[in-house]
Amino acid sequence: MPFGNVNVDYAPCKSVGSLKSAAAYMLGRQKQQIEQGIKKTAEGLYTALGCNRDNFANNILVTRKLNGKSYAKHKDNTILAHKMSISFHPDDNVSYKQAFEIAEDFAERFIHIKGFEVLFAVHTDTDHVHAHFLISNCNMETGKSYRRSQHDLYEMSEYFGGKCLEYGFTHSVRDSFYNHDMSRKKDKLTFSEAQMKKRGEQSYKDDLREIIRIAVDKPDNKTFDDVIRFIQTGYGVECRVAGNTVSYRHPLYLDKNGKSISIRGSRLGDAYTRKGIEYALMQKALKLQQVAPAKSLPKKKLRR
Repeated sequence: MPFGNVNVDYAPCKSVGSLKSAAAYMLGRQKQQIEQGIKKTAEGLYTALGCNRDNFANNILVTRKLNGKSYAKHKDNTILAHKMSISFHPDDNVSYKQAFEIAEDFAERFIHIKGFEVLFAVHTDTDHVHAHFLISNCNMETGKSYRRSQHDLYEMSEYFGGKCLEYGFTHSVRDSFYNHDMSRKKDKLTFSEAQMKKRGEQSYKDDLREIIRIAVDKPDNKTFDDVIRFIQTGYGVECRVAGNTVSYRHPLYLDKNGKSISIRGSRLGDAYTRKGIEYALMQKALKLQQVAPAKSLPKKKLRR
């Protein structure tokens, strides 16, 4: 299945100042942008759903007030808006109009239909065409905060990839889902695990992590199924795969009732989920491609 590039690796807007600055940046209305003659977007390439496109920040602040939601500066956990973007590959020669059509469809399907105001704009100042979204963190009807799970991101990326193929943008899709910041993900440690680590002890979760890393690094394992098969046959760890969820059950680690313990990959850390494993395999394949030319050189004959 195809996946498109949906980027959510942005800091949210936590103050009125950052909210207004983010909206101004998207539309090319910051003082510095105007002084330098930077044109971020154009008429017909930006709009808002649920509110006024040219007064987005004030509109969503009014929505918060109507729903009894504060936006006081002294509250550190307050989030006023979230940021997101979708991007296309330069080789697809995506027109700004096409990008806007896809962005509008995307915003309606995943944001506005769920009751959230959203401002979006197609940017015209770079070689790779992309669209930015600024999403209110307050539902217009219920006042509830905007939530985006990993499953939601997976669905967004899959849908965006499908839209790209509809338009014939084959360079803008990939075969596997992953986060671009996957390499920065850390193992998830409980308090007891952290204490064991300080004492130099290894938990059964550490053992599972090591087994999965070994399986991923093995040269013969090139696909997710290869990795799962190796873990099961090589180490006797039962693996259960249900869609995008994978869980592991090690026969040597039992609970107080003598039953083997099953744990989801997401509880070990993002690197041990299906998408984490697929990302690691992709990185391994890319490294092999980079060194392939050196391996293809003819060998020198040994002197006798």
